[in-house]
Amino acid sequence: MEAHRVRVAVFAGGERFPLLLNPSGVPHFDATMFAVTELRMKNLASNTIANALRALQLFTTFLATEGIDLRKRLTEGSLLDLHEIELLAQACRRPLDTFSAAEVSKADRSASSTRRAWLEQHRSRLPDRKEELVHPAVTATRLQCIRDYVTWLAEIHLAKRHGACLNPRDLRSVVSGFRQAIDARAPSGLASQEREGISPDMRSRLNRVTRPDAPDNPWVDLFVRDRNALIIDWLYHLGLRRGELLSSRVSDVDFRRGVVRVSRRPDDRDDPRRVQPVVKTRAREVPLSPGLLDMTRQYVVELRGARPQARKQDFLFVAESGAPLSMSGLAKIFKVLRANIPDLPADLTPHLLRHTWNDRFSEEMDQNKVPEETERKARSYLMGWSETSGTAAVYTRRHVREKAKRVSLDLQERVLGDKVE
Repeated sequence: MEAHRVRVAVFAGGERFPLLLNPSGVPHFDATMFAVTELRMKNLASNTIANALRALQLFTTFLATEGIDLRKRLTEGSLLDLHEIELLAQACRRPLDTFSAAEVSKADRSASSTRRAWLEQHRSRLPDRKEELVHPAVTATRLQCIRDYVTWLAEIHLAKRHGACLNPRDLRSVVSGFRQAIDARAPSGLASQEREGISPDMRSRLNRVTRPDAPDNPWVDLFVRDRNALIIDWLYHLGLRRGELLSSRVSDVDFRRGVVRVSRRPDDRDDPRRVQPVVKTRAREVPLSPGLLDMTRQYVVELRGARPQARKQDFLFVAESGAPLSMSGLAKIFKVLRANIPDLPADLTPHLLRHTWNDRFSEEMDQNKVPEETERKARSYLMGWSETSGTAAVYTRRHVREKAKRVSLDLQERVLGDKVE
């Protein structure tokens, strides 16, 4: 039995719209209506809508696994009980590919299996290793999306007055309880945990292992080695988002001036990738050092140009075939690094290198005694943020906290040293 899956439809004008398909390949009606009326109306990016639908993909699989008919329950004025919500919260912690159609087939498990036994069976499938759980922010986003979807579905039922005995006040009370139970299980306090890059030792380790001539470089093909080294350098030294990296074109690099233009091109009809990498931040020019510029020029002239399909399009980073490198292709690079270099961080991703860039930027501004307001404006420009967004201030505050901790430790050591003497 096939699972529900998310696919992206590409229209003639280049617009991309994700769809949740049922096992027979037909769009899931409720999920499609939710995406059109709730998500698309908020002008959310295609990739953001796709992530929301993946949360609903997990939810529909979960409902089938548990044998839950959500429409019937809404008609009866009920939703999930606390036991089922706990199971759902656990399922949202797992990678989507582990919550597959194979589990749907278990929906016909024998009636003799008690719910307690099923709970223990489900918990036993939860991965023990940290790297096999999704990031807490992903868990929270999934649960919030499911919460909003169920709320929307309940309002639709109320509007249609399904069920002669349905009391709107009672159902709204049930929905409110469901929302509270979901919110109570969603990881919180994530903002202060996320914006921290890798340590200086790990930075050196990553740069060493990804050098094309490194003996422990995990790739064999010479083109792949050189391309991946350049990708890591661009992410590490420029702090780009993955969409900004993958949407960069050869023509965006001004080799004479030593800059790369980060440009917004939503619904680009010239991009053959079904899942289009997009620039979420402001358009801007980012400077390239002479060394990074030379590496980029060498890659374009000697390596990229030799790929069979590379001359058919202008995207800078390409696969071995010459086609534009996909989001999944970039993710695979980091998956290979994490799998083959065990001492690298288990959560190493392109976005973690963006956080690392911000750490290094704070250190450089601190050494050069740059005023805080100037630092905030410079960071906002280079990252593509609005000066009023407040995002730059988060990194500045974190750096100040780290400095305060170091000063506190130095004072402690000094006082303890005086006592010993």
